[in-house]
Amino acid sequence: MSVGVPLVRDVMRREVYFVGGDDSVSKVIGLMREHRAPLVIVVDKLDDGKVLGAITERMVMRATYNPDTMKAKTIAARIPQVGSGEPVSKAARLMLENHALALPVEEKGKIVGVIAVEDIIRVMGERFFSRIKVGDVMSRNLVTVSPRDTIGQAIALMREHGISRLPVVDDGRLMGVLTIHDVIVKVIQPRARVTRGEYSGEKIRTLSHQVKDIMTSDVFVARPDEPLNAAVRRMLDADVSCLVVVQEGRPVGILTRTDILEPIAALAGGERRAVSVQLSFKVSNLTESDKMQVMEVAERFLKRIGEGVGVGYLTLHFKEHKEKHGETHMIHCRARLNTDRVHLVGVGEGWTPALAARVALDIIERRFLVMRENMQKYPYAEEMLSRMIAEI
Repeated sequence: MSVGVPLVRDVMRREVYFVGGDDSVSKVIGLMREHRAPLVIVVDKLDDGKVLGAITERMVMRATYNPDTMKAKTIAARIPQVGSGEPVSKAARLMLENHALALPVEEKGKIVGVIAVEDIIRVMGERFFSRIKVGDVMSRNLVTVSPRDTIGQAIALMREHGISRLPVVDDGRLMGVLTIHDVIVKVIQPRARVTRGEYSGEKIRTLSHQVKDIMTSDVFVARPDEPLNAAVRRMLDADVSCLVVVQEGRPVGILTRTDILEPIAALAGGERRAVSVQLSFKVSNLTESDKMQVMEVAERFLKRIGEGVGVGYLTLHFKEHKEKHGETHMIHCRARLNTDRVHLVGVGEGWTPALAARVALDIIERRFLVMRENMQKYPYAEEMLSRMIAEI
């Protein structure tokens, strides 16, 4: 464990909420609203029963069309537990690897608490984030929507790109942001309630309405050159899940809680190697062999570029495309290499995760080699490197 990284037990929430497997999803939604619970545990019976899984807000999304009749066990998912004595960096890594914004905390075989992404971000605080810039960790592959697009079109974009929020842009200007939470609260849940008479006579929005009808206009922003700790403080104070990154009045990226987790997660393996590798999959029918092949590709990449890359982390995010060959989906890989010397991104596609990773890492390697050559040729290489990073 890296020195100075707090333990999960020092950060976790000790309030844990349970529901039975046959309880309705409506009960889960009620607990989340009343207690602001990031996660609810589902057991087969409430009196010391077997854990069936857990439910997060993201999972509730898929069930809000009929939450009264759908049972909690239907949507509960297996989320890894983290030990109370583990460093929060390990919890961050588990969150990234499993696309979970909260984890159950285990101690002596029992769930004793919950740790959420905002808990980790808050405890790491000013000291850890002060030397990192927003531009070092933000997502630059910005997907936007027009205020005149329909809500249905926006949802389709979210599904296609595997994201839960879209900056709303009109003629290059930032007009607002649309999140999946907006869709749930302002479209899906009211439509479900109107069938039970709660909204009788009231106008209910449909997926054919425009994005501007439900978007959040008051957007919190950040600059790519400002310290990450300032942006994190703003995010926590405003209780928002993301900041749109703007430069000269135009959106150039987005900073999410997941982006902030990446450098923290890197600490979990920082003592073992100069560059730690983190994998994140949104791929069906994934096997252990697939993961091993991706790790082999990553290891060969790191061996080729050598020690000159510095200390940091390499993250590989995978998701499926709609395009198929038979029953096999095309795989999209987004690779990000963040160290104390370089910050590079590469995107690749292939019919297997390993092939997609190879294409993405080849792009990063070519950019790295160009940078290294320039550093050897020119006396002011560090300044040149900084300018090149800013342009990527």
